Order: sequence, then structure tokens, then C-alpha cells
Amino acid sequence: MSALDPSEDLLSEWFADLADWDRNHSDGPEVSVRTVPYGDLPDQVADVWQLVHEASDRIVVSIHGGFFSEEYRREIHTPLSRALARRGFTVWNIEYRRAPPGHGGFRETTDDVRRAVAFVASAESSRVAVIGHSAGGYLAEWVSALEPVDLVVAMAAVTDLEASTRSGADDGAISTWLGAAPDHRPEIYEASRLQHQWPTNARHVLLHGTHDRAVPAAQSRCHAAAALAAGEDVSLTTLTKTGHYAFIDPRQPAFECAAQALAP
Repeated sequence: MSALDPSEDLLSEWFADLADWDRNHSDGPEVSVRTVPYGDLPDQVADVWQLVHEASDRIVVSIHGGFFSEEYRREIHTPLSRALARRGFTVWNIEYRRAPPGHGGFRETTDDVRRAVAFVASAESSRVAVIGHSAGGYLAEWVSALEPVDLVVAMAAVTDLEASTRSGADDGAISTWLGAAPDHRPEIYEASRLQHQWPTNARHVLLHGTHDRAVPAAQSRCHAAAALAAGEDVSLTTLTKTGHYAFIDPRQPAFECAAQALAP
């Protein structure tokens, strides 16, 4: 199984293959899953994955990506969540409001993520780690200033919304989510910059593949450098011959790197 990205026309097939493997892969301890609401709206829910009959104090909030688009749901993090649960983590794989034709924009999405993390910390009576991929990596970094967050693992994260919009890699999804293109409403993009969330009390682990075709590794390099200069506790690991999606595939070394970053 290659760690490089599938072509755009094969991406749906790649996700289907991963989901099929996950459904039929039975190695490891038995895990349970239940769905818990953290708010009153349909998208304000989380799937909670954990070992059967075994509580864990290692709490992880999982935030999926998809450029904030309605078509991508938390199920794309089901393989990651199950694999982490088999390693002894309690994983809250959250959903959140996303861009039109859904019911979310910047405020709704970030409010949902903040609410979810606060809810998890209260429900578990614990501080939490947050792991996010792609746009979920942006949201993980965004919520890192919240008090209960100890650790953020940002995988192939979109850390510069304007750069991703101007590159065209998002197919216009970020402008839809923010409600305007950067040249039309530059103040929106300025307000979205992650630097406004600093300082935080969290440790930040950034992971990025050198062959990422959706979000260039340069975004993580620039973000890590700026965070370090601002006094944040941050590290960056770049993985050679690794694309954008390998981090959410438990068959890949990239996922192993993310799992190790969560280990105490």
C-alpha cells in the first residue's frame, strides 16, 4: 500500500478501500463505539471509541478534514479512531457544522469544535489531546488555546487558509466556508490566522509529508517557525515519500508516527 496520494479521480475509491479494510480487519482488542451529542444540533455529535470493559484516561478528540465541506463527515476518521482505541485511547471522533449547503461557516464550525472539546474534557474529567487532519488540523490548532487542551497533533494541516485558497487546491471550498474570496474580504482571512490563538499552554506536534499534493509541507514549516518565534512549544516532523492521506490510514507508517506522538 503506497503512502503517496491517489489521483483525484481515484480518491473516492481510496476512501472506500480504506473503509472496507477497516470493517474487515479484526486484529487487536475488541472496541466499542457509541454516539454522544455534545449539543442540540444534528452535527453536534461524536462517536466515542474505546476498549470494551476497559476505561482509559488517555483522552483524544479526533477532528476530520475535508476543506470544511459538507460532503466529508467524521466517518473518514473511523479507521483512525478504531486503531487508536485498540491502543488504549478513548477517542471522541467529533462532527461539526460545515460549509454550505450545510449549516456552518467559520463561526459555526469553530464554535462547534470549542464546544465539543470543552464537553469532552468535562465528560471525562480530564485534559485532552486533539488530533486533526488537513482542515481538521487547522481546527485542532485553532482550539489549542482552550484550557483543557494539553497536546495537539496536526497531520498535514491547512495552517494558511489564504494560501490554500489562492493555490486552488481546495476547489473553492475555503472561500465558500468563509463566505468570500481573499481579495473580496481580506479581513476575514486575517481574522482566521492561527497566530491570533497564541499564546497557548499546549504542546504542538506537526506532521507533514514531503509529497503532499493537497497541502504543501511548506505550510507546516512556516507555521512551525512562526510558532517557535512566538514562544510556542512546537515540533515539526516531515515524512519522506508521504502524501496527504497516509496519516489517516492505520496501515501506513505515517499513522504510526501520529499514534506515537499521542503516547505519553
